[in-house]
Amino acid sequence: MKRSFAFAVAGLVLAVLAGACGSSGSSMKTTAAIAPVLVNGALPHFDTPVTLRVLTHDSFAVTQLVLDEFETVTNVKVELIPSGDAVAMTNAAILTAGNPVADVIFGFDENLLGSVLEQELLQGYTPERLSGVNQSYVLDASGMATPIDHGDVCVNFDRAALTKSGVKIPATFDGLTQSSVRSKFVVEDPSTSTPGLSFLLATIAKFGGGEDTSPNAKWLSYWKQLKANGVSVVDSWETAYYGSFSGGSGKGDHPLVVSYASSPPAEVQDISLAVESSPTGVITDTCYRQTEFAGILRGAAHPRAAAAFLEFMLGSSFQSDVPGQMYVYPVVTGTPLPDTFAKYTAPVPNPLTLPYADVAANRDRWIAQWSALFR
Repeated sequence: MKRSFAFAVAGLVLAVLAGACGSSGSSMKTTAAIAPVLVNGALPHFDTPVTLRVLTHDSFAVTQLVLDEFETVTNVKVELIPSGDAVAMTNAAILTAGNPVADVIFGFDENLLGSVLEQELLQGYTPERLSGVNQSYVLDASGMATPIDHGDVCVNFDRAALTKSGVKIPATFDGLTQSSVRSKFVVEDPSTSTPGLSFLLATIAKFGGGEDTSPNAKWLSYWKQLKANGVSVVDSWETAYYGSFSGGSGKGDHPLVVSYASSPPAEVQDISLAVESSPTGVITDTCYRQTEFAGILRGAAHPRAAAAFLEFMLGSSFQSDVPGQMYVYPVVTGTPLPDTFAKYTAPVPNPLTLPYADVAANRDRWIAQWSALFR
């Protein structure tokens, strides 16, 4: 569930998304909703071969055998179009709204959902298999955006490094501002990274002050404490986790990093290892919920094949494949989890959240406020 893109495009991304959020006065571009495609609960077979194009973020992954199953049953060949981070992907879709380069888009989260709906990127289709999804992940009542997976952005820690230096592992946000972890924490820039944005939103949800446009907003006061304590800011999750973080796969010297609740399982080589001895762990107090969605792009060349792919993504084969491929949770209730994932992923019963409409309305201002402190 890695989410990053080049800093060079950040200005364009924010400008386009800001325009999307400010276009509420535009006329609604209506597209007829797509009729159900399942046949007695099964995927349809298309008599004429179809090539379905799916716009994704770079971290989308599915086992080839699972994808082959869809192609064999439906006679639909899937062409994946990786398009950078989820924000860059959404930006690309906005730039081609109504005349899309793909049929399906996958990987925008609730922090981007407001922009996706405001810009009218999608056409309606309510999958029959949506009935098996935990309804807490169904955020779009209009039937445009279908939840596919979920996870939590959280601060991760390098257990061995902190233990060796005699530092108590922080358990809260406030623990990250203590002198004992000075210059030991790395975060991603919220203007260039979706986990970075999620962590910024987590601080707003935790400390409040989101309506305050001044430099003295409560959440900004927390960031001032982090800055004074030597927090390091980098452009992407890859740079933070692999380059700056000292734990697991990381090659850096920072034992604290913004990553995911599901990152620790990827660092475990021996499943007999006790959870409390795993190389990395999660500070659950810092976790912010992230749900990923898919939808059919307005103007899609093959809307019914696209609808079939949405149904497939909510089917047992794809949902069971999600944890091992993208290290996130499936949304369909009762989907089994791999042993390593189930054992070493920290449960987060009450993650921090903000209403997606509030994020859409305020995201650019919050990033600007943060940037004024760190630029």
